[in-house]
Amino acid sequence: MKSSSELFPVALLSAEYKEGVYEDVYSLKPNNSVDKTVEIALVRLHTEQCRQSRPILLIHDAFHNHWQWLDYGLGGAAGRLARDGFDVWLLDWRGHGLSSRNKSPRLNTLKEMARHDLPAVIAFIEESTGEHPALVARGLGCEMVSLALAGGTPVPEAVFMHPPMLPPSRLCWLPGLKFARRLKYGKRRWLKGDGEEPEPRQLFTELLSKQGWFGRWVDASGEPVRPALQQAVGRIHWVFSPGRVPTWLNRLQVNRNRVFEAVDSDGDWAHWMPETWASRTTVPERAAADVSPDEARL
Repeated sequence: MKSSSELFPVALLSAEYKEGVYEDVYSLKPNNSVDKTVEIALVRLHTEQCRQSRPILLIHDAFHNHWQWLDYGLGGAAGRLARDGFDVWLLDWRGHGLSSRNKSPRLNTLKEMARHDLPAVIAFIEESTGEHPALVARGLGCEMVSLALAGGTPVPEAVFMHPPMLPPSRLCWLPGLKFARRLKYGKRRWLKGDGEEPEPRQLFTELLSKQGWFGRWVDASGEPVRPALQQAVGRIHWVFSPGRVPTWLNRLQVNRNRVFEAVDSDGDWAHWMPETWASRTTVPERAAADVSPDEARL
């Protein structure tokens, strides 16, 4: 694999110009997890004017891939953001979309991706642009970012779109409910959802581990998630469908000024983002220390 990075092997799979937008597709091989066959696809969309803003990394939901943000002809939220002048990066989870199928899909859990894949992707974007990206996550992608926060991954700014209940559900305190949910998954190797990508059963059985009386909401190394997430809520915007703002936000002490209601299908959730992230801001000290001036390039 030809490398275009000082961090780990990276291949440029394609570079195209479509409808006024540059589209570059990368394949990253961080070699930092137990499964050494993991390769992560990363799509970059930008125009010649994208240098005015910090890069934005879009993280899709379970059962989907980067096309959740993109339509053919470069429509969708990602295409709109690119045309608005943003430097847009779209992640495909390991084993999803353009990411190659790895040898051990049972390890394709949110904790594994938060610990190994997401930090590597962020480091590559920072190396490529000289800026630490803001993150926009959807659905269970929000859980992945929360786990990454607990593991010490610096996140200067983020948007959580339609996240599931992030704190452990109090319903699972009911006797037998957690066990019933585990039985629902059965012994099936793959589970199907509302998108085109199947998910390994282990992704959802792992989520059950934080539920119930003896559950622990921790990352892959055992660090608690709630304190890290509560510390970061001042840097997170929350987006929900109109009238669907959940009450569990109070448990995380979320300021309602950072909660937005938007019609997702119309993409109107993005209209305030240029005002929020249009100018470059200082990279957090922890993130800047990881990349030397010689390594960072525009």
